[in-house]
Amino acid sequence: MNPITLEILKNAFTAIPEEMGAALKRTAYSPNIKERMDASCAIFDAEGRMLAQAEHIPVHLGSMPLTVEFAVRHFEELNEGDQIVVNDPYHGGSHLPDITLIKPVFYEAELVGYAVNRAHHADVGGMSPGSMPGDSTEIFQEGLIIPPCKLLIKGKENTDVFEIIKANTRTPTERVGDIRAQIAANNLGAIRIAELIQKYSANTYTEFAKGIIEYSELRMRYAISRMPEGIYTAEDFLDDDGITEQPVKIAATIKIAGSNIAISFEGTEQQRKGNINAPYAVTFSAVYYVMRCVTDPEIPPNHGCYLPVNIYVPEGTILNPNPPAAVSSGNVETSQRIVDVLLFALHKAVPHKIPAQSQGTMNNVAIGGDANGEGFTYYETIAGGQGALPHKDGEDGIHTHMTNTANTPIEALELSYPLQVEKYELIANSGGNGKFRGGLGIRRAIKVLVDDATLSIQSERRKYQPKGLFGGENGRAGKNYLIRNKKRLDLPSKVTTSLEKGDIVVIETPGGGGYGT
Repeated sequence: MNPITLEILKNAFTAIPEEMGAALKRTAYSPNIKERMDASCAIFDAEGRMLAQAEHIPVHLGSMPLTVEFAVRHFEELNEGDQIVVNDPYHGGSHLPDITLIKPVFYEAELVGYAVNRAHHADVGGMSPGSMPGDSTEIFQEGLIIPPCKLLIKGKENTDVFEIIKANTRTPTERVGDIRAQIAANNLGAIRIAELIQKYSANTYTEFAKGIIEYSELRMRYAISRMPEGIYTAEDFLDDDGITEQPVKIAATIKIAGSNIAISFEGTEQQRKGNINAPYAVTFSAVYYVMRCVTDPEIPPNHGCYLPVNIYVPEGTILNPNPPAAVSSGNVETSQRIVDVLLFALHKAVPHKIPAQSQGTMNNVAIGGDANGEGFTYYETIAGGQGALPHKDGEDGIHTHMTNTANTPIEALELSYPLQVEKYELIANSGGNGKFRGGLGIRRAIKVLVDDATLSIQSERRKYQPKGLFGGENGRAGKNYLIRNKKRLDLPSKVTTSLEKGDIVVIETPGGGGYGT
């Protein structure tokens, strides 16, 4: 395909998941999607290869291809109007709150691709409101497991599946509203794909799909070939697994040879009883994100980017656990530490591209209970300090690496939940000093206005500070605590506990590491 046509079609197809995301955000019910946009959209070709993705959530997008591969293989027949729903972390998913919808796209009765989106739902059942418990020990405690099944059959809702989902969540109206927003986003994506095929022809579309994947692979191989050959290693630790206080090691060995790169996680600890186990797809997602960071960000993100990368993850470790291991924070917290380890391993190979460590956590907070006879579940990830870069200070109060959400505005939070924001501020001097300073962490204090609520926190970097690089100082570690009757009660990095009316939950997020002396 001539390069001009390839470039035009690349941008046209990339616009589709971006528009899908805009539609999903506008039509969602929950503040978690409507305000924070904790959702991601992508399109795939008929062979299940990713063609284009929006600039949404890295941990969603990198694991999505495995979800599509497994889910599509599950069905002998797919028809116009079908949509598949799945959230199983052991079959390409991330964690149970992330529900994926897959719509096969047809043109003149031929399957031509898939429109796909994944959204984090604020509650899918489980042992605590928000489905993000701090102390779960098996996946069954974390919510409803949905194997691949047809949510829509030839355009009609499968009411049985909807009823099962509604019966297993504390907020059924919100869940159905968010799912229908996901359905609409996929329908829009399918329409746009068909319109482009109609405009440019089916043959041109097929040629484009093949050409853009080959193009991305070539550019990725070229970028890898410019990196110094060698073997690079690193290790780092999670604070604990939420059940015991023992740290959890993640180790990586990276081998760069020619235009190929091989990554092995041998030396990583065996799976733990707590929920820091990261499903196989999440580990892949973190690797692909790092490869995008250290190569060329202008390479079109699709299936071709993954082909030069070989990944080995020993079975039964925290990065490739066996069921029914708990996984809810593996997606949000362990994924961040994988990134930290890989970037630290590569800082000797490409020092001009590697920042000091960022906050290394998503600071997950879930508060749920009953208000005026109706259940509510507030869920949010809270930003922190970005690690300083080789050429500038780290950003203050920003989501980094595997998360890419916004915050929940105070006005939206207080309008939607029986909660009141007491403080929302940057923490002075929380970034590590250096030639360039690490970004500042955030202090967010939330007052509970009802009795008998439940708090769950999944966080990291409360014991191990984000590291500075090339002489830069470490960033400040984070803190979690509760203010009850004017007394401070310190909380661990992972916890589920009851709340009383008037309690104030305070999350202080880590600062980023500094860079240079």
